[in-house]
Amino acid sequence: MLRIAALVLLLANALLLAAQWGVFDRLTGDGGAASQQEPERLARQVRTDALQILSPPAASAALVAAAASAAQAAASARSALAVACLEAGPLGPADADAAERSLRDAGLAAGSWLVLKTEDRGEFMVYMGRYADRDTLQGKLDQLKRRKVEAEDVRSLPELQPGLNLGRFDNKPAADAALARLLQRGVHTARVITLRPAQTQTVLRLPAADAALRGRLAGVRLAGGLAFGGCAGAGAPSAAASAASAASAASAAPSASSASASR
Repeated sequence: MLRIAALVLLLANALLLAAQWGVFDRLTGDGGAASQQEPERLARQVRTDALQILSPPAASAALVAAAASAAQAAASARSALAVACLEAGPLGPADADAAERSLRDAGLAAGSWLVLKTEDRGEFMVYMGRYADRDTLQGKLDQLKRRKVEAEDVRSLPELQPGLNLGRFDNKPAADAALARLLQRGVHTARVITLRPAQTQTVLRLPAADAALRGRLAGVRLAGGLAFGGCAGAGAPSAAASAASAASAASAAPSASSASASR
């Protein structure tokens, strides 16, 4: 019995030794034991011909360059995915229609933008003039002072000079009421003129424009040289709105809305 156990143990040791030397690998075509040992295994896993040994400064520079490249790629990806709110206006009715046509021409589907409308009640002035010369204007100003009526020389609107401003109002009923009070105080040559007519103003807003859409709208120019820009913050007028208001006030031709009898 012991003899049989000894023979089995000897056979097992022989088989283990043969496996370590790769006898079975050669029989199965796996390349032999030498191919499974170091450094042959390492040679198969690493392309030594592609390795390059760098000095410490060069290695640091390579790491910095790789980090910068990764950061730039990440920033570009974030920029492409980020959305922003864009708007243009305020625009008058005709200009708003033209602006919507520009959006459709840029490839935007109808309904992909918001149409925000507000009522602009206009701007009006109680006015006296125009006078033939500055001397005449000064004489009228002296008369008003004697009646304790406040007035000032019109300076910002050349088409109304020389003339006197007796008050500016953001709606016509208020201007008409001021004129009625002046008539009661003996001022008969004043009248209400329109600086900016009452109208409906429109703002076109794209609440979530991605980078591609922002690029397409960058070259779109609307009436008065307006363009799509960032949406105005709550309670703060946009630069486009301020520019439109100033241009409208400067270009509107004043018109008389009520005639008055001479003194």
